[in-house]
Amino acid sequence: MYNRLTSNFCNYKKKSIYGLTVLIVGLLTPSCMTNIENIEGQEVQDVSFQLNVQPILKQYCVSCHGNVAGINLSSYEAVMSNIGTNWKENVVVPGDALNSGLYDVLLERPQFQLQQMPTGGPYLTGNEIEIIKSWINEGAKNN
Repeated sequence: MYNRLTSNFCNYKKKSIYGLTVLIVGLLTPSCMTNIENIEGQEVQDVSFQLNVQPILKQYCVSCHGNVAGINLSSYEAVMSNIGTNWKENVVVPGDALNSGLYDVLLERPQFQLQQMPTGGPYLTGNEIEIIKSWINEGAKNN
């Protein structure tokens, strides 16, 4: 009887440790650490800088990047005249979001910079990122 109780207890303990391990690993995976469901946004067209892009920049970026933290994102002219130090190109390359630092730093894993912006969040939603991506790919017009 004692051996059976000990065996059952050991099996229970193994199952508990396995379950706890699965839970911890699941919590530590990148998809659980971010709002992954918000990273993908819907494609948009005919994006206006004044109506669509500038409000996003003001909400998330201008408090640091309004002429303080390296680049200025407070106006169209400022955005288009910035040159990034990490990607050795203009912050916005009209027609090419993938090579634009402004788009890159919004991604979960930027290729040109060490961390996603804004530092520490809150991060842009997938739809907000798509607006900026589309605006750049449409030629980054002052409209």
